[in-house]
Amino acid sequence: MIKKISVLVFLIAVLFLGCERDDICSEATATTPHLIIRFYDVNDTDEPKTVRQLTVTGQGVEDEIVSSTTTDSILLPLRFQNEGETISTFFELKKDTDYDTNGNDSNASNTDVIEVSYTPEFIYVSRACGYKSIFAGTEIDVIEADDDDVWIINALTVNTTIEDEKGAHINIYH
Repeated sequence: MIKKISVLVFLIAVLFLGCERDDICSEATATTPHLIIRFYDVNDTDEPKTVRQLTVTGQGVEDEIVSSTTTDSILLPLRFQNEGETISTFFELKKDTDYDTNGNDSNASNTDVIEVSYTPEFIYVSRACGYKSIFAGTEIDVIEADDDDVWIINALTVNTTIEDEKGAHINIYH
């Protein structure tokens, strides 16, 4: 009888101690962060400045990003297929998008392209959540436009490691 109870206690202990407490990844668990870009006034670099009717299109991103809004900040996804390999992602930022269809020749939209370079690193979170990516060595370059009408005057990387979404990683001045 004691042997049967010992075996039963052992099986119960294995059942409860062999599993993680919860095999569901909580929504509060940090996941792979987006790139946060804030827009600032070039004449007063501490003052946020909205971009009117901004449309962002990702190039070389799994899902092409298209968003159109008036905003002073944007969140962009980054690619993370190969750990430790530097990746460059290009984004077209077009302001005044609605001018393309208004029929007025005296105004037009304006597109500039930025290149964001980074190196993904995989971080183990838990058995339920798996891995998340962080991005190290983040840098931004504004690509020379084909036209003479450049609206992005300067861009600055303020945080070279993207680990969370608690603050801006890149500032764009216009």
